Amino acid sequence: MDVTVIVPCYQAAAYLRETLDCLPVGIRAIAVDDASTDETAQILADWQSKDSTHRKVMTHTQNLGLGATRNTGWQHASSEWILFLDADDLLEAGWAHALETYLAHTPPSGWLWHPYSEWDGERKRLRQTDRLLKATDLVTKRLPLSPSGSLIRRAVLEEVGGWSVSRDRVEDIDLWMRLWQAGHRPMSWSNTPWTRYRTNVGLTKDVEGHAQKVFARLDEFVERGWVRASERQEAEGEIWRQVGRTHHKAGRWEAARSAYDRSPSSLKTLLLRSLTYLHVAL
Repeated sequence: MDVTVIVPCYQAAAYLRETLDCLPVGIRAIAVDDASTDETAQILADWQSKDSTHRKVMTHTQNLGLGATRNTGWQHASSEWILFLDADDLLEAGWAHALETYLAHTPPSGWLWHPYSEWDGERKRLRQTDRLLKATDLVTKRLPLSPSGSLIRRAVLEEVGGWSVSRDRVEDIDLWMRLWQAGHRPMSWSNTPWTRYRTNVGLTKDVEGHAQKVFARLDEFVERGWVRASERQEAEGEIWRQVGRTHHKAGRWEAARSAYDRSPSSLKTLLLRSLTYLHVAL
């Protein structure tokens, strides 16, 4: 299978072993340590030693951020396809065989995705998402794809310049938008949620800060003419609703209500808000 899995790592020791275990022996993978100071380096060394032919570890001497770390990985891969997997997420058993079977027939798209499950370490739930029909859906809808599990042709990444290295603006919707503007469309290669996206770490713990980075990226899209000002307002409302849902799922009731109050009033939002007073989790 002409695929390389890229695993960006920073202070990832708590979950990294579990993530690496989902990559079968014989699958090409590059893990990039973004100058971690915990046990990440030792975990990666142990992992590489078990299949040094297919596993490679690279290390940054200074912390450069997630976008730059992903770029280091795919730029050192030689395969046609690049599969991204964050260091705290998992791919379900059987993913490699299913993907190999699919790729045996040339996909008509250079940008592939599959559904994913949200996971708090114990309970899994299928992520509820929307269809993407136009560019603005990337910022006004619930995205069906996440960085973990996204499969992109290396040539396509080269064409658009890979991931943004900005640390004050989100890098994922920026890449999705640049891919779209370049004429590429995301295509689902499977209906199975092969990715298990961990919701109790990373951006979901700092959802407010993440939202501000999204808003900064939205402003950039407006400046470039990719999103109209009115669509930016719609997107902001949807983002606050998703911030509210994230707090809601974690049982942060007051924070959830505050975020819901900043999203457009609707029957659905009012219902969600009322559930917070009853302490009913999503």
